[in-house]
Amino acid sequence: MIRGIEWVLPASPGRGPCRQWANSGGPMSRRRTERVLASLLRVDGGPVRLPRVIRAGLRFDGSDPVGTMLERLAHAGMDDAESLRSRFALPALPLLVRVVADAPWRVPVEPASDEAVLEQALLLGLCTAYQYDPARPVLWTRASLTRCVELHDASGFYA
Repeated sequence: MIRGIEWVLPASPGRGPCRQWANSGGPMSRRRTERVLASLLRVDGGPVRLPRVIRAGLRFDGSDPVGTMLERLAHAGMDDAESLRSRFALPALPLLVRVVADAPWRVPVEPASDEAVLEQALLLGLCTAYQYDPARPVLWTRASLTRCVELHDASGFYA
């Protein structure tokens, strides 16, 4: 195994040659593996507090997400998704978003009421993959409506 690079400097007056070892600086000399076993966004207690505020997710079971939501919106007597803001109470501040791969708590669209489905869709339409922003326009895309998210309040993180 090579520890590094050996330099031999020329002899100085009154001394012999000087040998020095130096780290090669290559990636092999700095290789390290560490397994992460905790997440700030999974625990509500502890020294770092990022509590979960809301969960949102819809299960479409093969139907077109955008088409289904537009039908539900029309069935509720509304013209566009922006009009849902006045119908539901939303968090007023931006929140952190954690995307959950496959959550069992998704709301199934078919048997659920229009109210439950439209509220979930409104929240999902205000989320990106990283942030919930109440000032953002409500955007319903296949990606946003099929995403399953947990919203976290980060206001106490730097306290």
